[in-house]
Amino acid sequence: MPLKNNKRKNKLIICITGPAGSGKTTLSNYLKEKGFCVILVDELGHKALDMEKEQIKKVFGNDVIDEYNKVNRKALRKKLRTEKDWEKLEKITHPAIYKLLLKEIEKSQKRVCIIDAAILFTIGIDKLCDVIIKIESPTELLKERLKKRDMDDEFIYEVLKKQKNEYKGRFFDYTIYNQGALNDFLFASYSLIKKILKDFHLEIS
Repeated sequence: MPLKNNKRKNKLIICITGPAGSGKTTLSNYLKEKGFCVILVDELGHKALDMEKEQIKKVFGNDVIDEYNKVNRKALRKKLRTEKDWEKLEKITHPAIYKLLLKEIEKSQKRVCIIDAAILFTIGIDKLCDVIIKIESPTELLKERLKKRDMDDEFIYEVLKKQKNEYKGRFFDYTIYNQGALNDFLFASYSLIKKILKDFHLEIS
C-alpha cells in the first residue's frame, strides 16, 4: 500500500485520535515502550502556550500568567467557557502546534511515526496522516476519567462537546472500542498496529 504523504520522507504517519479520557495516551505510552516514535500533540500544545504567552496574555488577561512567567493552564481553563473563547485560543495556538509537529516528524529517524491528537482536523493534522485510528469509550467512563484530572463538570461538558463536533461527519480508517478492560484494549490496539504495518510492508522498528 503506498504512503499518502510523500513529503514526509516516506514515513508512515499513523494518528490515534478520540475524545479526552478515551485511552489515547495510555496506548501511546505502551507503543512508545514498544519502540515506536510517538508524538503527543497535547505536549506540543503546552509548548505552544508558552511560545505564544504574550498573545495569550493580551487576549485572556494577566492572571493567566504565573509567577514564573509561564501560562497557568488551570487559570486559562477557567476562561474557556464559550465556543468563542476556544476559538480565540485556537487561533493563537494551532499554527504553533502544527509547526512544532512538523519539526518532530522530520526529526524522527523512525520509518513509522504515531501522532496522539484529540483535535486533528481543525489543526490540519489529518492531512499529514496515512492512517487515522479513532478510540471510543462510553461517555460516563470518559467523564469519570476526566474528573480524576481535576476538571470540573462544566469544563468536561465543553471539552467533550467540542471534540464530538470535531469528529462529526469525519472519516476514520479504524475504530477501537475501549470499554475499560486495559489488557483487552492494548492487545486489540497493538494487533491493529501490526496489521497496518504489514499492509504497508513495514516492520516494527
